[in-house]
Amino acid sequence: MRKFAIASHEKMADGVQATLELFVGNDMEITYMCAYIEGRDTIEKQIDDFLKGVSKEDEVIIFTDLYGGSVNQKIVLATEAYENVFIIAGFNLPTIIEVIYYGNSYSYENLNNIVTNTRESIQVVAKKSQKNISNIEKKVIIEKNFSKKHETYDSDVNLPVTLRVDERLVHGQIAMVWSRELNLQGILVANDQAAENETQKMALQMAVPAGISMLVRSIDKSIEILRDQRVMNHRILVLVRTVQDALKLAQNIPNMNYINIGNVGKSVDGKKKILTQFVMLTDDEMKSLEKLVNIYPDTALQNLPTDKKEQAKSFLQ
Repeated sequence: MRKFAIASHEKMADGVQATLELFVGNDMEITYMCAYIEGRDTIEKQIDDFLKGVSKEDEVIIFTDLYGGSVNQKIVLATEAYENVFIIAGFNLPTIIEVIYYGNSYSYENLNNIVTNTRESIQVVAKKSQKNISNIEKKVIIEKNFSKKHETYDSDVNLPVTLRVDERLVHGQIAMVWSRELNLQGILVANDQAAENETQKMALQMAVPAGISMLVRSIDKSIEILRDQRVMNHRILVLVRTVQDALKLAQNIPNMNYINIGNVGKSVDGKKKILTQFVMLTDDEMKSLEKLVNIYPDTALQNLPTDKKEQAKSFLQ
């Protein structure tokens, strides 16, 4: 079994817990240890209690805030005899997520590679007023693979395409969790407003992991792209902001792999029906959801891949 612990001075570990659960849910076996807080056990006792639950068969990772800090030192000393316990100091959030989702057995070498790669997620954000950002602009992929007309695919064949309604479009959960779950090659943001806003395009691109292409296009242009036969060769996540936009795509694109209502409604004013903690829909969107389910009966509400899929049709009865 894999077990994780996050240890810090004061309450940093508590803050990491609140943030991390947005990305990986709360089903992972993660222990959070905060040192030097009045009313809590000593850090030595917290470490001891954690290690009592560790067996030789477990793979264990402990993240500490500062390399060489007192918390780090105490954990190094306490785990000296545990060959199956690895310690990563000076972590950032991408490092934790990459390690948690790593598919192979842990070793010093592969953990070191993860840390080396996730260091690149620490960057100074270049804004137009501060720096020439032409290099960032080049990262927003133009449809070089879809620049010429091509025949449409056979509508009887399933597309390797997931359509997700998420009012934030590309953000941390998409970049760090869904991209890995779906083994993505590309992200298509289908939104009329974003397609006309170069600054928003660049802001969205900042969240896209290396190796994944991204397009930001209008709804109509996205339909044209998704009807191209070459889409059959790409695992694509399509992101829209509203159920109405998802419905328009569904009416024009048959046999998409999965329709996911992820996170929608918090930025919309007015009366809404609360379906889950993450999905709140207006009357008009409820009507669109009903039409969407008629086209794709397996449409489901699911915020994270680790969450249970809740069939959308169950909210329409």
